Amino acid sequence: MVGPCMCDMLQARALKVCTLGRSRGRHGNTILADLAQPEALSLDGRFDVLVHMAPLWLLPENLERILASGVRRVIAFSSSSAESKQNSAEAADRELARLLVSAEDQIKETAAASNIALTLFRPTMIYGFGRDGNIMAIAALIKRIGVFPIAGSGGGLRQPVHSLDLADAVGRCMETGATIGQTYNLGGAEKLSYKNMVRRIFIALERKPRIVRIPPPLYRAFIGVAVKLKMIGEVSSGAAARMNEDLCFDMGPAATDFGYRGSGFLENPARDLLL
Repeated sequence: MVGPCMCDMLQARALKVCTLGRSRGRHGNTILADLAQPEALSLDGRFDVLVHMAPLWLLPENLERILASGVRRVIAFSSSSAESKQNSAEAADRELARLLVSAEDQIKETAAASNIALTLFRPTMIYGFGRDGNIMAIAALIKRIGVFPIAGSGGGLRQPVHSLDLADAVGRCMETGATIGQTYNLGGAEKLSYKNMVRRIFIALERKPRIVRIPPPLYRAFIGVAVKLKMIGEVSSGAAARMNEDLCFDMGPAATDFGYRGSGFLENPARDLLL
């Protein structure tokens, strides 16, 4: 979700960009590689900075090979899930948190041993340009059935962050020495309850907000039926509980160290909801 925005930002700064992935990008050169097969990774060229946006747990096994290409600066994307899902009731959530934290620790160890300037980002719910699976999934259900069900009050706070804000954060970090060795939480400028976030999506779609509150014990049953009817895609069984959990984080250090400021939620609905 962030890659295209980030490449645009880097090229606008007259920097040479090379992407690495399983398919060709539209920005500059592309190294075709699968990070899940580190033994096959071969980099042709010399590079100064690595920005890693693939799943973080793919980086530790590849990092030494990448550093051999001359990289001395690494900015890597983790996730706020590293913190928020550690004590989840769902085993899959706890495993995701474990993978992220383990990868962060391994990357920090390698960076310290190799004298590499490392910065880790932990963004919250990312959206933008219709590429995400959260805001767009909510919008798709609203457009399909005209209502949106929430579990309980839907009072859990969110800070949706736009992909352009994260791309800008990369550019700022590359120019700021204070960010070296730091881990930053990155979210949007607004804190919204889950219910109000859904309400804002209704409004952006120019629909009258129709939000149906379902008691949490019944929500799983509703979700099961909705998935079978193909009204929605697969949803974690922990979704109901998370609607009432606060998933906001302190962004003060990012604001202090490199002037980070997230944008408001859905400032450009036509662009971000593909209207």
